[in-house]
Amino acid sequence: MADGCYNHIYSVLVESDQDTLGIIAYSLYKRQKIEFIQSFKVKHDREPKDIDLAPFHDVSNSPTQLESYRNQASQLVQGFLDASIATQAAELDRFYSEKASIEIRNAKPGFWLGVAQSLVGSVLFVFLLGFLVFFTWSLNQGPKQVIEQVFDVVITDSHST
Repeated sequence: MADGCYNHIYSVLVESDQDTLGIIAYSLYKRQKIEFIQSFKVKHDREPKDIDLAPFHDVSNSPTQLESYRNQASQLVQGFLDASIATQAAELDRFYSEKASIEIRNAKPGFWLGVAQSLVGSVLFVFLLGFLVFFTWSLNQGPKQVIEQVFDVVITDSHST
């Protein structure tokens, strides 16, 4: 402002250097001021003077308008955070889905490994079943008869009298 008047809206909207919401609110004020100046130029075919900006400053410095700048800034920040979180959530979902698929593929045995495991399991089952049958049969026969039949030998008693 050429007459030395100074609009203190920045210090009203921005409470500290870390006040991101206030800085965004101030940028909304500046955008609205630029739109007002551009509209004024189109209507009057000249640059506005300080007196021409007075109505804009009166409205923009009102408590209601200041609160509106903060609310708009809050909505912009919330929209940005929502979009950022949604994007990050989608990236994390994709990352962990791929990681889980890789882990499952690595943990899952291949086809031929599965065939080999099944074959070994079947052979062990047959041997265990055969041992169980042999064991139950030998319990009925007695150890002497089992040895004679299995090894095709004759066991003689050597009782010396």
